[in-house]
Amino acid sequence: MKTDNAEPEKAPVMLNIKKSIIAGIWGYFIFLFILLATKIFTVLIQTSGQLKVEFSDFILPVLGFVLLSLVKFIENFRDSESI
Repeated sequence: MKTDNAEPEKAPVMLNIKKSIIAGIWGYFIFLFILLATKIFTVLIQTSGQLKVEFSDFILPVLGFVLLSLVKFIENFRDSESI
């Protein structure tokens, strides 16, 4: 008889990865919102009144995704080890 203990361990790992990806998506959108809100506020107070949204404005929030997903993954990983 062969007992496979890999399957029960796989579910918490996948749940941790799923939670970290969701947190990363939130981080991306929070970072993007702050960036765009800053640009809009700058346009409102400057006399030029020109809003430029560039491709790099959508690449920069990837830092928010990476940072928040790593923090959440490590947090979940640490919590699952203590159980």
